[in-house]
Amino acid sequence: MKRLVNDLSHQLVDEPTALGRFNLLKGDANNFIFDFIKARDSATAGKDGVVVLATAGDFPLAIGNGVAMGVGFIGPCGLNVPHWHPRASELLISVGGNLTFGTFQENGATFVTGTIGDHQATLFPAGSLHFQQNLECTPAQFYAAFNSEDPGRLDSAPGFFQQLPADINNAALGDIGVQEVKDIAAKIPLNVAWGVQTCLDKCGLKRAGQWTPAAVEKAKRDFEAFLEQGPISPKDFAGLPIVPNGV
Repeated sequence: MKRLVNDLSHQLVDEPTALGRFNLLKGDANNFIFDFIKARDSATAGKDGVVVLATAGDFPLAIGNGVAMGVGFIGPCGLNVPHWHPRASELLISVGGNLTFGTFQENGATFVTGTIGDHQATLFPAGSLHFQQNLECTPAQFYAAFNSEDPGRLDSAPGFFQQLPADINNAALGDIGVQEVKDIAAKIPLNVAWGVQTCLDKCGLKRAGQWTPAAVEKAKRDFEAFLEQGPISPKDFAGLPIVPNGV
């Protein structure tokens, strides 16, 4: 089948030799450089950061070389959400911060979690479910190397709740309700997401639409002060809409 677009990436895929691919690339030195900062600034980010990948899809030099690289820019309390790479193992190193990680390889295995500090690394085998969580109030960063130029990525929550039929998920979850499954699907955030609540409370952060503990306490105090004013009378509800009986 004739290609509709004869771009550099397609030419590289079609070229059987490494020397041939080099000759296609050598005309422009920029073909040998990937700018993670430039890619970060143009990427679709979540609420608390972004992960940028240099793969065969956006760095043609990787084609035919069997490697890829990722850089995670993780904000305070940021969570690189649970996901897996179907075609690659991942060697991840934390740079300039601490990252809590978790991984689960397959049925029959057990969940493993730990924390890596500055310039410490861990490895996630191909296909293993894993995440990284910044539990500090300052930004963190990681570098990740893959043994495939096309590692792929599947985020577990969007993949499960937003791609599979709601009635199938409902059955798999023990009949919690189809609407409940749809409600969960609608709330799933983009990666990088806000992380665990204990970190957000510690750092004074909140999710969109979320009440902070301080706001909850103030609302309680305001309500108690209202009750201390005495018995409630009709004038306390002046101006509120009237709902007809039976509605």
